[in-house]
This record gives sequence, structure tokens and C-alpha cells, in this order.
Amino acid sequence: MRAKRAKSYRKAMQFYQQAFGFREPYQILVSPDFILAGVSKQVPVKARLEEAVQGQAKFLVTHCGISELLKSSSDFRTQAITASKEFEKRRCPHQEPIAGLDCIREIMGDENKNNYCVAVQDDELRAKLRTVPGVPILHVKQSVVVLERKSQVAKDASKKMEQDKLGLSELERSMLRAVKKQANERKSEKRKKKKKTAGPKGPNPLSIKKATKKPQPAKTTKSLTSKSGQEEKGVGSIPVTTPATTTTGTKRPRTEGDSSVPAKKTATVSGTPTASEDGVKHKRKRNRSAKNRGTANDSAAAVFQVPSS
Repeated sequence: MRAKRAKSYRKAMQFYQQAFGFREPYQILVSPDFILAGVSKQVPVKARLEEAVQGQAKFLVTHCGISELLKSSSDFRTQAITASKEFEKRRCPHQEPIAGLDCIREIMGDENKNNYCVAVQDDELRAKLRTVPGVPILHVKQSVVVLERKSQVAKDASKKMEQDKLGLSELERSMLRAVKKQANERKSEKRKKKKKTAGPKGPNPLSIKKATKKPQPAKTTKSLTSKSGQEEKGVGSIPVTTPATTTTGTKRPRTEGDSSVPAKKTATVSGTPTASEDGVKHKRKRNRSAKNRGTANDSAAAVFQVPSS
């Protein structure tokens, strides 16, 4: 066999393996007319069939096919019977033998469940088998066993099977529909909740003028001085008493809590003396004047003192 033809046959059988699950050894169902055609053209049927399928094969003949060869009136009848004895017998459901082609037609049916390759010469049966997906068809042509090309039905069936494998099953589709239905119900409930009653809308916050802060009046020094004076007056709980003026020049001893003791200088606000400082200075002036009056009285008494007799 030529290399180009062998390569095309190998690809065809790989297609049947991947799409329909064919495995070696391939089961080839041989019809009686194919055996007669091979013997008449002196073709080694078993060897040529294995070359066509590019692998090991198992050859099957039905009981109806063998009985047809026994009844045939062909010149190659004896040779065909001896060739059929090398094949395995495939049981058929017919108690009384029928035509070999009709037997093969019934075995194949509408689906090739057993993954049979069919070797047949009849044109009508080959046309019928092309409508069945996944059936490799072989026939003898000029002393060469030929494997037919893939039919369109087989190609469509393989595509559908691939889509089913990659796609979702019926159970998965039903589950997906239920999930989508629940999601749509939740969305509708959320939309109902979000709906508000119609009413007047507020103004646009971007169009509203911002409120300006009013300037606060500056605090005057008078208020500050009055506050500081009040704070100083309220510091001590002891009442303030004015010292009594004396005519003598002796110093009065200082006692605790005496208001005549000069208080510490307090902080001034904006460089002006507070009311407490003014009061202390006024008291110091009075004390000095009292001292001066006391010394003057003592000196006058000393001058005008009358001597004793």
C-alpha cells in the first residue's frame, strides 16, 4: 500500500477511535459477496483488510452468510467456502437463514452499538450504512481493498458528542436555572425596597452658599483689669482691715493677715497697672505722712518743755 493512502487510512481510524470508541483488534463483519469478490480477483482478504484498518482485526461471518455461500452457484464457490472457514462465526437471531445482506442490515440497525467495521460490495447496503453514524465501510475495487471516507453523518455525530462532553448535562442545566431564578427574585425584592415615596426634594448642596462666621469684638483693657481685680479680691478669705493711725512715731509690729503688708506685684495687662497696685501705693503714702506727723509732735514737745522747779 502507498504511504499516502496508508496515512489517510490511519487518520480515519483514529477519528473512529476518538469519536466512537473503536479499539484494536477491530471487529470486521464480512458479507458473502465481499468474500466472492476477493476470491475472484485473487485478493488475500485477511491481509488486505488489516492493511486497510491499519491494525489488528477480527473477522466475523454470520450463519446466514455461510448458508448463502453454500447455496451460491458461482464458479468460486468452493474457494469462498474455504476462505470463510478461517473467519469466526457470529451468531444471528434468525432460526431459518435469510439473505446475508439482510442479516447484516438487521445486525447493524440504526446505531453501531458493537463498533463493527463492515466489508460489503452491495451499493444499496453501503448507502444505507452511510446513514448510520460511526461505521467504517470497506469494499474491493480493482483488486484493492478500499476504506471509504468519513460520512457527513459521522462528522455531525462526533461534533455533537464533543459538545455534550464539554457542555452541561440536563441535571446541571436544571440546577443552573433554579439558581438564576432565585437570583432574579432577590434582585426584584431589592428593587421594591429601594423605591421611595414621591415628595419634595431638598436643594442641591453644591448650589447652597456657605455660612460666613461673624467677627467677634476685641476685648478692652478695662474689662481685663476689672476681671483681674475681682480675681485678686476673691483670692483671700480673710477680710481686709485698715490700720489705725497713731500719733506716736513708733512702728507697729506686723501681724499675719495684716493688709498693710505690701502685696506682691501682679502681672499687668497691656502695660497698665491694676487696681490692686494702685491701692497699695496709696496706703504707703498714708503711712509715711503719719510717721512724719508723729516725729513733728515729739520734737515740739521737747522744745516747749517747762523745766521743773
